[in-house]
Amino acid sequence: MSETVLVIDDQADVRQLIGVALKEAGYRIVEADSGPTGIDAYHANAPDLILLDIGLGSMDGLEVCRQLRALTTTPIIFLTSRTDEVDELVGFAAGGDDYITKPFSPKVVVARVNSLMRRNQRGDENSKTVYTAGPITLDTDAHEVQLDGEPLELTRTEFDLLLALMENPSRVVTREALLQRVWGDWYGDSHVVEVHISRLRNKVKKAGGPSVGVAVRGVGYKLGLDG
Repeated sequence: MSETVLVIDDQADVRQLIGVALKEAGYRIVEADSGPTGIDAYHANAPDLILLDIGLGSMDGLEVCRQLRALTTTPIIFLTSRTDEVDELVGFAAGGDDYITKPFSPKVVVARVNSLMRRNQRGDENSKTVYTAGPITLDTDAHEVQLDGEPLELTRTEFDLLLALMENPSRVVTREALLQRVWGDWYGDSHVVEVHISRLRNKVKKAGGPSVGVAVRGVGYKLGLDG
């Protein structure tokens, strides 16, 4: 069965452009033209990935993302004509995994969707499936993270970043290595790593956990478990 992509955009021509490109790439497409119909479409179709326009009507894409994040870790790619860095950071803070600026090439959309889909499908390359560091346990098979035995809800991107750090508990992982490990072919600014690491760190701290994703200036990040 083909993987399903939900496209939430209030512009019919954008939905058609994306739909044609992704159908040719083998995906099943579900369309929605507003925030509320997009949430309904999520419930009805359980998509594997969501393309979400930020500039929707009364319920904008950021609010849609926040509501969806309360329900699912399904990857979300923002579609936006806003190129300001502040808007980008707000989008990631709402729970987005990636963003594509308008106007865009259909080939770029397909490449980004393929990259996130591969991340969802990719199994661990070795026999180890459970990683433990301090109070944090990460299970790649169950796709679960626990802090002191309690579930910790992370987005797919946050999960993959934490996994990359826990795979290398004693090493500094460069930004470039994290970009390749988590995003694959990335065409945006590398500070995307900093944004998502910060969100991961804040979630762990808010849940009563230690500091993770400690920045090593000019190099990258290490797992770190300082209180």
